Amino acid sequence: MNPKNTPMMAAAFICTFMILNARQINAVEYGDEKFGDIAGGMFWAFHTEGVSIINPNTCEIESTLKTDENGKALPNRYNDGIYMQKDVNDMSEQGKGYIMIGSAIPTFDLPPFTEGGSGEALTFSVEDQELISRIPVGLRPVHSYGVRNRGEFWMHSDDDGHFYIIDLDDVTKHSGKKVKAHVFDENHGKLLWDEADHLAQHGYATSTGEQVIFILDMKERKLISTFNYTNYVLPNTCGGTHAIAYSDVNKHLYVECSGGGGSLEISVMDPINPTFVKQWTDASGAFYEVPDGSYIVATNKGGNKLHVFKPQENSDESSLEFDVDVKGHPSTVSFLPISGSDDEADYIACMPLTENTNKNHMDKNGNLVCDYYGCDGAATAEDVNNGICAYDQSGRELLKVNIVDIEKARAGDAPYNGACGRCNEARNYADDECVCTPTCGSCDPDMKYESSNSGVACVDLGQVVNNGLKTATIVPNAGAVKQGRPYSYSPECAFGRTYRNHKRGGIYDASVANVPYNSIQIVNMETQKLHCAVRLDGNPSRVIYVPPTADGSSNKKDSSAGNNAKTGITGLIGAGILARIITATFL
Repeated sequence: MNPKNTPMMAAAFICTFMILNARQINAVEYGDEKFGDIAGGMFWAFHTEGVSIINPNTCEIESTLKTDENGKALPNRYNDGIYMQKDVNDMSEQGKGYIMIGSAIPTFDLPPFTEGGSGEALTFSVEDQELISRIPVGLRPVHSYGVRNRGEFWMHSDDDGHFYIIDLDDVTKHSGKKVKAHVFDENHGKLLWDEADHLAQHGYATSTGEQVIFILDMKERKLISTFNYTNYVLPNTCGGTHAIAYSDVNKHLYVECSGGGGSLEISVMDPINPTFVKQWTDASGAFYEVPDGSYIVATNKGGNKLHVFKPQENSDESSLEFDVDVKGHPSTVSFLPISGSDDEADYIACMPLTENTNKNHMDKNGNLVCDYYGCDGAATAEDVNNGICAYDQSGRELLKVNIVDIEKARAGDAPYNGACGRCNEARNYADDECVCTPTCGSCDPDMKYESSNSGVACVDLGQVVNNGLKTATIVPNAGAVKQGRPYSYSPECAFGRTYRNHKRGGIYDASVANVPYNSIQIVNMETQKLHCAVRLDGNPSRVIYVPPTADGSSNKKDSSAGNNAKTGITGLIGAGILARIITATFL
């Protein structure tokens, strides 16, 4: 008999949920955050070789999916996804819903048949552990949301600038009614919806390329208006917007500027007639509402900070109360409520780090000197040795020496200075030209990634608020990610943005990693220590948490594909979960 299926253990799992979820929360970002409060589930890891279902307690892969029901291989790269079920509060449905996720690979075998192909929204049955539908949507379906109070899945196409909506009553197709989220130009964007009564009918969308906030009627599924903020911001700043959060305390939006400019605070006291409050020029990032609504935080990846804003109940502008140092370019944040506490902001917030861990890009003291946020201006041989690039006046093309100027290069004359040592020798010239730093930045042919000093950062927000904690705790050896490749418009040998997806399930935060190997890194948020690393066959792009069923089982399907892939610090069951189960069982 499986002990998980006994009435005592079923009660224990339900009590675990009640303990973790003792405080009523309405904060919404993607729509599946509440399921993270239900311990005992599985992490689904989406990678280049399939989908692996991981038990975080044993740190083992229970099974791996590689094809759909027709034998077609699964995509090898994914965008955002979430767990969804028809009724969040129906315990009989818990853990028996769907994973809905965007494919990052265009398809050419689904209508409409266009030259560039179509995007795909994929639906996995959690109960059956299989892909049950592939729904054509616009290309580049990056961000996805579970509008759980309406039983809808919203997915944004960056190619056509629309949201596609899938009803959970029929997960084989989208509704057929797209929601426009652009004025003239289609761009990347995000959605904000909330369970608060004040936004019962309205939502907001952003665009990284247009200076407007889109006002949506969520019930009618349509764009009803826009808010143009151009006249309220400093000239040549905030050319678009990206991350967005809402506080029900002051009825304000917090919006990240794209292309520089900090962030915007906008009142939606009247949901369809926003008013501008403030431009925060020195604080920005990925905005999130702390689950109890007490603060708004922003993970500033480029600035290595966690900004903590305090909403004011009188609807005045917020106050920037705290800045926490988070070294390592933090990604998005997940929140674990501290057990038994009702204090304001008493959560552990964890963020996987995205920093460049290539040793070739560090100086002799181990300090990183080359990454997406800066890798230009080489002027000395030491700079070149550390991977820094030297550019010509365009700032985009690598600096070159013409053979007629070889003596200038040898003399270290401007603009070559000390960055063109390799061009002192005629054998390094091709077609009478020599590139000064051909292996700089992302053009390094021998990346030496080493993640022992990187991993995940965690912050006790209660200590920040009550005791002035200034610095995050780094959980070392919790993996890293290789740096993003440059875009078509990037300078030569530059980097692209680097992302690192993660999800919380119970006391665990699971993040993707491909350094030191392809894996899911599982951190115990209570102890702020590495729990284990689960090795994968492929390079992971997304991880999603699925709660257990109401009887405490985790929908483990019989499979010969299960294997023990645990590495590092493991145990049969997480100490925090075990303590809660024992307590709940003997109440």
